[in-house]
Amino acid sequence: MAFHFIGDRDSALGFQFAGVTCTPVDGLQDAELALDEALGRKDLKVLIVTELVAMQLDKKITDHRLSAQPPFIVEVSDVWGTKVERMNMQQMIQEAVGIRISGKKS
Repeated sequence: MAFHFIGDRDSALGFQFAGVTCTPVDGLQDAELALDEALGRKDLKVLIVTELVAMQLDKKITDHRLSAQPPFIVEVSDVWGTKVERMNMQQMIQEAVGIRISGKKS
């Protein structure tokens, strides 16, 4: 199974040590070119991108994910940690179902 990474140079270095091919990017234009190139590869099954790249290319990544075609895109935090506030399970249920779960015991 072929993996590829797109993200900042420091994070790319870590993936390269693990044997993953990488495209280090410095900004939106580099990220767009790298994503287009990666999506065109027939051998690629999993594309790993940093959260920053995912945020910059949100529409393009969402469109590709909705196509349900490989490569499948996975977001990871960069070497400096996550910058995105993630919802906890309770918040996800509330958003999906519209029901608030109370932690208060009766």
